[in-house]
Amino acid sequence: MPMRDVVFHQVAEWDREDIGPRCVWVWIAFDDRLVATGEHEGPDDHAGVWSASAFLDTWAGRLDDPAARWLTPHVHGMARGEDVREAVLAGYVERHGHPPTTTVWNLPARRSVPSEAEGA
Repeated sequence: MPMRDVVFHQVAEWDREDIGPRCVWVWIAFDDRLVATGEHEGPDDHAGVWSASAFLDTWAGRLDDPAARWLTPHVHGMARGEDVREAVLAGYVERHGHPPTTTVWNLPARRSVPSEAEGA
């Protein structure tokens, strides 16, 4: 399967004590309109990557924390095909005083192609 480098920005991270000690995070790949979320729970990590619209259909509840709630309208904008990069990066800097961590993940090429429903 062909692979492709995809640039993600870590735009939210918080701890959840209501379901046991775990760290939750959200990463966004603006160019590919992908949202990744995951949890670190003890020795285990759980993560997934979705198109913005699939994330909203399945995992929007992940954004129901003060550390991530501000992202909700931006992810909706991404799902509509809007360029939300500047607004999200500025919002992150406003909250944290520095730019978010950026990383490159090597994903299957089919994963990084937005669906027609997302304005591709």
